[in-house]
Amino acid sequence: MGLPRRFAISNDCLSCTLRQTCDFCNLPQPLMTEFSALGHLTLYLANATLLTEGQIPRGVYITCSGRLKLSVNARDGKTIILKIAGDRDVLGLSAVVSGAPSPVTVTTIELCQIKFIERESFLRLIERNSHAALACAVMLAREVTTSFNDVFELLLARSSTEKLARLLLSWVADEPRNRELRVPTEFTHEEISQMIGSSRETVTRLLSEMKRKDLIRLEGETMVIPNRIALQAIAS
Repeated sequence: MGLPRRFAISNDCLSCTLRQTCDFCNLPQPLMTEFSALGHLTLYLANATLLTEGQIPRGVYITCSGRLKLSVNARDGKTIILKIAGDRDVLGLSAVVSGAPSPVTVTTIELCQIKFIERESFLRLIERNSHAALACAVMLAREVTTSFNDVFELLLARSSTEKLARLLLSWVADEPRNRELRVPTEFTHEEISQMIGSSRETVTRLLSEMKRKDLIRLEGETMVIPNRIALQAIAS
């Protein structure tokens, strides 16, 4: 018998070791105690679908740990991965606040700890408390800005080569610049093609060309970028 997709865990945000000084993790008392009591914490295995494009979400999903992919279905039937979400991202927020269907499908990539709060409970929270409403507004503004930047980057890139280079660089954007950069090769060529709006065959060909030009190399399950400047030249 296979493992279940999710596991309920202790619902205590106050003593959570993943808690950070931002957003809903850092609400003032007694609001933080009220927030901790809302909803429930769950561990989701990989490939669990939390939100489905076109469907009204039951509530918001706050990512305590782990990564998820946000995708949409294009008119030609292809799947496009818009973003890889991670810690502190609140999924379903804009749809819950606006009452609209979810514009994206959200699927876990790996084991994720998620705090789920039902739509009605969440709306009551932000209606009654200005601190919660402000945190919500900040996250919505951040979501708009991030979406704008992602679209801008996509439109600015003129070829699949540039888009792929930009994607690889985005994975190591926070890494030190004075050493070789290492990225786990956890995405398939099909998934990478969905991220840059290309085909799997094109991604396979471009990665082979980058390896031949020593722009990248593979060491087991790790991709190494030995020369960030050379990759940036292609991206620009």
